[in-house]
Amino acid sequence: MKTKKTGKTMRVAGLLLALVLVTSCFVGGTFAKYVTSGTGADHAKVAKWGVKVEAHGEGDIFASTYDQIKDKDDTVVAGGNYKVIAPGTKKENAAVVYLSGNPEVAVKVTYNADNFALTGKWAYNDGQAGSADEYYCPLTFKITDGTTTKTIDCMGESMKSVDDVQTAVKNAVKSFSATYAPNTDLSTMGNKGLKISWEWPFEGGEGSKQTDVKDTYLGDLATTTGAESHGTIPAVYVEVTATVTQID
Repeated sequence: MKTKKTGKTMRVAGLLLALVLVTSCFVGGTFAKYVTSGTGADHAKVAKWGVKVEAHGEGDIFASTYDQIKDKDDTVVAGGNYKVIAPGTKKENAAVVYLSGNPEVAVKVTYNADNFALTGKWAYNDGQAGSADEYYCPLTFKITDGTTTKTIDCMGESMKSVDDVQTAVKNAVKSFSATYAPNTDLSTMGNKGLKISWEWPFEGGEGSKQTDVKDTYLGDLATTTGAESHGTIPAVYVEVTATVTQID
């Protein structure tokens, strides 16, 4: 009996040994296989913007005093804390807005003068019974980007009313809107922005519709006081806005 048990035991032990050897082969070695790998990576920073729009400073367009004659005292002086215009006064290339920056994106520069206005009465009335006010504005405006200049003669053939002048100025300013490619130095485009010139000639030239009588009438309207002064005194309001926007 012992011999049979011993033989059986030996067979079981041999089988276990064989399994251990087979397992050792799997553990001690590796399976052969195809392996392909690839790594993709990238890095980016935010594109530069850095655009600046600088509005004109006080006194750039209108003033409270004017010296139109070289080496002479001021010939026009406001009688209060306000700015004035008068025959013989003008301003050339007054800064309206400056642009600067070198954005790394395409941009559109949009100009508008939606709030430009001629307020009060820009008119003449000869005072005769039954006569009505007639439009009269002896000013000339020029808007420029340093390359192109748009001129609005307020007494030109197409100017029949204050509304005509306001529309012409607004359209002229808007026409300077433009788009620029990435990396454009905006300070070199359009002379850094827009400039405006205006003039009220001291006297009209040949063929001019300007007269001393009508100029004087405007000056007399400016003496109006009280509640009706706001709607009577001729005045000019200039406002230009520049907006820089990224485009696709």
